[in-house]
Amino acid sequence: MKSLVIDKSAIKSNLAAVKARARGAQIWADLTGDAFGMGLISTARLLREEGVRTFAVSDPRDAETLRNAGFTEETLMMLRSTADEKELASLIDLGVICTVGSSEAAVTLNGLAEERRTVCEVQIKIDTGLGRYGFMPSETDKIVSVYKYMQNLAVVGVFSSYSQSWKSRKVTLQQLDALKSVLESLHSMGYETGCAHICDSAALFKYDFDLLDAVRVGTALSGRVAGGAAPGLTKVGYIEAGIEEVGWFPKGHRVGGRVLKKPAKLAVVSVGYYHGFGLTRREQGQGLLDVIRQWRRRPYVKLDGQKVRTVGETGMMHTILDVTDLKVSVGDVVVMDVDPVNVKGLGRVYR
Repeated sequence: MKSLVIDKSAIKSNLAAVKARARGAQIWADLTGDAFGMGLISTARLLREEGVRTFAVSDPRDAETLRNAGFTEETLMMLRSTADEKELASLIDLGVICTVGSSEAAVTLNGLAEERRTVCEVQIKIDTGLGRYGFMPSETDKIVSVYKYMQNLAVVGVFSSYSQSWKSRKVTLQQLDALKSVLESLHSMGYETGCAHICDSAALFKYDFDLLDAVRVGTALSGRVAGGAAPGLTKVGYIEAGIEEVGWFPKGHRVGGRVLKKPAKLAVVSVGYYHGFGLTRREQGQGLLDVIRQWRRRPYVKLDGQKVRTVGETGMMHTILDVTDLKVSVGDVVVMDVDPVNVKGLGRVYR
């Protein structure tokens, strides 16, 4: 018996914390990566029940899945820019707001919309430092060409993405100022920029910067914001697994790369790093000291509310626990903290 448990009340609590921090700004729920491992459809339905009507995805297939699941009236936005005709055609037919981050993407999308005799809503992406998609802030002429020459595109927003919001206040503020500069230039030329946004989960809870018109949150809904715990958020996701073997092992026995210094009673759980246990969400820019600390940190599980340390390295499919001082039987359930985005090979249970 093992499964990923998603606590619906924790997601609702996190959404309430997001709303409080957003101070009236529109909330875009980022459902990238199967809603960061929490489950695309189930999470979207829960958020809709709580009043969220605007969703962002990073894969056209997710947009199709949502539409087919009954999200026909909700606003969907594709976060990444693409010039792939097949993807764009699908997004147009699904009524999704497309992101335009290059002249090629704009021309391709405009042509497809013209063929369909429709107007496609778009948001213009500005690359302020993340380096994935978007016009450079200095490419005002290319941005303006979307307004002037793409008659089948309707600009409903201009946005960017922070690259280091979880660790650098200085860089984050510089990127906000870069986007604001683009917005001011467009306004001075008489162009409407629609919904302007750049704020992500980490920035929302770490700083009190200008939020512009909207915030995009994904990790905040899972309570697992990069850069450490954020006040008001509750971690979502844990694995429940039954103990499968219990036995005594002598002093000197080697267990998972560790030699026992004294006799120990050990228990085995068939959950390992393959399932996501012991993994942390990768944060770019980690220093050597951070890596060493993570390597030395021994994960633990909870059994009847008590912390139980693991023994040796976490295996691919198994974890060994030191239960020497505990009364433990096969079938007893342990709780293992895990980031849902890392989990695979397990079914989800919503509570």
